[in-house]
Amino acid sequence: MFNHILCPTDLNERSDIATQKAVQIAHQFGSKITLLNIHQEFMDKEERKMLRVSVNEMKEKYRRIAIDSKEEMKAVIHKLHADDIEVDYLLRDGKPEKVIVEVAEQLGTDLIVISTDGKDNVMDFVVGTITEYVINAAPCPVLVVHYRK
Repeated sequence: MFNHILCPTDLNERSDIATQKAVQIAHQFGSKITLLNIHQEFMDKEERKMLRVSVNEMKEKYRRIAIDSKEEMKAVIHKLHADDIEVDYLLRDGKPEKVIVEVAEQLGTDLIVISTDGKDNVMDFVVGTITEYVINAAPCPVLVVHYRK
């Protein structure tokens, strides 16, 4: 039923709960999982020039972030005893809500498993949360895993 599951993660406790649910579903259906980590702080070449930031320094910083993020995602999968599941690790930059939907479309995923991200600030009440956007724009079913502290 679910061959390919997309699970966005920002590598916090909330996301780990969604990843755990994605692993349970993957074990049940023999699914592949794509863990997606998105960073908004990546800057393009023009932004770096405007801020007079060294291109080489920023490239190294982004390379380090990418390596660290991938290792953290692998550690979560290992901690969940899911080494037997086929898992792809993606790192992207941009607005999380848009990137999640774009990646789901590109990969043709059957399910997105995402945690509630909560309304943490006033803008969330005005423009909505990442999870709300994904629910309304996703090309496939979205399973929202409720987070309780």
